[in-house]
Amino acid sequence: MKKRIITALRPSNDGHQFVFYGDCCSGIPGKPFEHNFSRVNGALQRLCPQPEFIVFLGDHIMGAYEKDHPLEAQWQHWLKEEMRWLDTDRIPLYHCTSNHDTFDTVSECVWRNQFPGIPRNGPPGQEGLSYWVRRGDLLLVMVDTSYSGLGGPGHVESVWLDATLTAHADARYKIVAGHHPVFPVNGYAERPLWCLMQAEADVFWAVLVRHRVLAYLCSHIIAFDVQDHDDVLQVCSGGAGTNYGPGGFMGEGEYHHYVQASVDPGNFQLQSIDVEGVSRETYSKPIRFPSK
Repeated sequence: MKKRIITALRPSNDGHQFVFYGDCCSGIPGKPFEHNFSRVNGALQRLCPQPEFIVFLGDHIMGAYEKDHPLEAQWQHWLKEEMRWLDTDRIPLYHCTSNHDTFDTVSECVWRNQFPGIPRNGPPGQEGLSYWVRRGDLLLVMVDTSYSGLGGPGHVESVWLDATLTAHADARYKIVAGHHPVFPVNGYAERPLWCLMQAEADVFWAVLVRHRVLAYLCSHIIAFDVQDHDDVLQVCSGGAGTNYGPGGFMGEGEYHHYVQASVDPGNFQLQSIDVEGVSRETYSKPIRFPSK
């Protein structure tokens, strides 16, 4: 039986529609997370129309938690097998670093080798880890929240971010993406385990507010969650296939899903779509541009 198409939220002619998701912790053939991720991707392939681009919010692979599987092999399975359905020449895929993917200097080197096409326009030392991409009137900034040079997972840089947002002040839509939440999700509040360190998070969020960033996209927590703080959204999507945190650190999460977003001069709309193709939750926020 042919599966039904999933209707995407549609922006006006002056807008964009895209998908973001994260946390499948896969890359290992035959494991349950691979099956879950496949089901999420199956639902994503039914989205009509297909997104302009996709953002993956980190924890692509299991990483060091699967010591019998080298990082390079995990990445190759993820890229060549699990994501072979995606034509990235037609639909670009932008990647975020994370605690499973880039947990030390060696894994950062592996990341750079696996993603040679990532722009090297990040802050000193984070070239190929943090970066920005301009898509017309939309600016997408990917920040590394696990950089070894800052102390590892739960830390973030804000000086380069501030300068990047300043340089692209003309962008109508500004979106920042990283792995760790700034604000606790579903009660997971320990820092830096589940959220960015408080002092760094405060500075980071102040930069987003000052530059009128539309949203900060993150994952790390196995949930779909939207919070509005000072007119900037934190949107968490950690439903790409992980069932629980490693070693029992996190209990079973919410439903597996991806998030489809639509943004235009009037609204920012979101819908979380589960593996059956059902739109489980929706969110809409009017956009207010500053007067000139």
